[in-house]
Amino acid sequence: MVQTKEISTAPRVLDQAPAPTAPPTQTTFASPSDMRQLIPPLGLKQYWYPALEDRAVKNKPVGVKICGVDLVFFRDKKGEVSCLWNVCPHRGGSLMHGDCHFPGTISCPYHGWTFDGEGNVLAVFPEGPESKIPGRVVARKYPTRTLKGMVFVWMGDGEPAPIEEDVPPEFFDATTRVFIHTEYWPVHWNVALENGGDAHVPYVHRNSMAMLMQPVGFASALGSKQTIISGRAVAALSAGYGDARQGQAKQPYQRYFPALGGYWPKHRWRLLWTWGTALARKRAANQPPWDWPEEWTAGSTGGGEHHLPGMYRRDYGTHFYTRQSVPVTENLSRQIYYRALRPANWLSRAWQALSYKLYGRWAMYTNFSEQDFRAVAPQRYDTQEHLSPTDIHQIYWRRLVLQARGMMRAEAAAAIPTTDAEKFSSDVQHKEPATPQR
Repeated sequence: MVQTKEISTAPRVLDQAPAPTAPPTQTTFASPSDMRQLIPPLGLKQYWYPALEDRAVKNKPVGVKICGVDLVFFRDKKGEVSCLWNVCPHRGGSLMHGDCHFPGTISCPYHGWTFDGEGNVLAVFPEGPESKIPGRVVARKYPTRTLKGMVFVWMGDGEPAPIEEDVPPEFFDATTRVFIHTEYWPVHWNVALENGGDAHVPYVHRNSMAMLMQPVGFASALGSKQTIISGRAVAALSAGYGDARQGQAKQPYQRYFPALGGYWPKHRWRLLWTWGTALARKRAANQPPWDWPEEWTAGSTGGGEHHLPGMYRRDYGTHFYTRQSVPVTENLSRQIYYRALRPANWLSRAWQALSYKLYGRWAMYTNFSEQDFRAVAPQRYDTQEHLSPTDIHQIYWRRLVLQARGMMRAEAAAAIPTTDAEKFSSDVQHKEPATPQR
C-alpha cells in the first residue's frame, strides 16, 4: 500500500476553514436568463481587497488566497508588508513555504531564488554571487496599502484604482478607530453577501441580542425603495424594521396569519428586553451623523447598503458596521468585519475596547452572525428563484455587480432582460390579511 504524506501549511497559511457543511455550489442554473450565472464565482478582481492584519506578518512568509489567487506576504526592506504572487517565476515553487533569510527578502524553498519587496531577483543561492539571473527576472508583485492595521491588496491588472473608492472611509478618518474580526464561511462569496439587507432579519435573528432590543417583528411586505450611488453602492432607503437613526417602523409587533390560525411572533415576552434597552436605543439615535461621502453612509438611512466589491454596511448610531465577503475559492469566502467607533478621549477609547472584548464581539460575531451562517451554509445557489418584493435590494445589487470594474458596460447591463424571478417579484400582489381583535 502506497502512503502519501501531506505537507502541513497551517502555520503559514491563513486560509484554514472548517470542512464545508453543505454540498458544493453548483454552476448550472435552472434558468438561462438568471443573472447569478454572470456573477464571477471568484469575485471581482479589479478591486482592492482586505488581505490580513499587519500583525500577522512577522519573520516568516504568510500565504493568503484571494479571488482564487495564491498570494504570499512578507516584510520589505522598510518593514512594510509586501505581496507577491505565490509562484516562483523559476519553476513554480511555492514562495509561502520559503524563508526570509535576509531582511526585506523572501527565498523560494526549491532553488533559493531570493526576491525583494518589488519582486526583483536579488540572488540565486545555488549559483553563487556570479548568477546571471538577478536583474533579468521579476516575480509578479501585487500593490499593497496598510491602513489602521489592515493590509489591503490590489487584485487587478494595470494601474490600481484609487483605494478610497474600494475601502471604507473609516480607514482614512483619523477620528475613528476600527475593530477587525475575520471568519471563514464555506459558501460562495455572493451567497454570503446577499445575506445582508433583506427580510430574513426579523425571523432568523429574532432571538439575537440585537433584535431583542427592537420592538418589531416584521419587514415591510412591499420591500424598500432602492437607490444606486456613484455607481459603486446600492442603498435601501428604508427597511421596515428596526432603525437606529429614524426610529422604529410603525407596525404591530404581532400579526395574525389566517392560513395558520395564529399570531407571529407567538409570544410578546421579547418586548421586556425592548423596554429594558430603551435608553441604549435612544443613545444610538442621538449620535451625530458620520462625516463621510454619501456612498459610504447610505447605511444610515435604515435598510443598509451594499458597496462594491462586496460589502454590507449599516449604521448602528454608536458604531458603523461592515461585513465584507472576500472570495477565496468558489465555495469558500472570508468574512471580514469592521466595527468603526469615534472615541471622544482616552477614557472612551478604553471603554470601547473593554465593551467590545466583553460584549460587542460576542453579540455581533458569535450570537448574530452565527445565526446567518447556519441559514446560508446549506443554501443552494443554482435553483430557480421566486423572488419576493422584499428581495428588491438583492436584485439591484446583482445588476450593480454586472456594471463593476472589469465587467460589462452600464448600457449592456441595463439591456439584460428582466428575469423570471424579477417578474415574479414585481407581479406578486400583497393583500393585508384581516387581523381579528384579541
